[in-house]
Amino acid sequence: MSDKVSNQPAPPNATAPLPFDRSAGARILARSFYKELRSSGYTPKQLLALSTELIDLITRDLQAERKGAA
Repeated sequence: MSDKVSNQPAPPNATAPLPFDRSAGARILARSFYKELRSSGYTPKQLLALSTELIDLITRDLQAERKGAA
């Protein structure tokens, strides 16, 4: 978005922007990621392995955060 557009005040009758729904954004991103990988030749088994690795990395991050907060 250009600076000219982003710095303009909203018209008087404009409503406030809707809050970003992160769960909807994550769902859209996941579907896009899945479609892109499938169209690139990844098999469902390979995608499952990738998903398992992502879950493992996230689990490690969450465990590290808990240890740091304790």
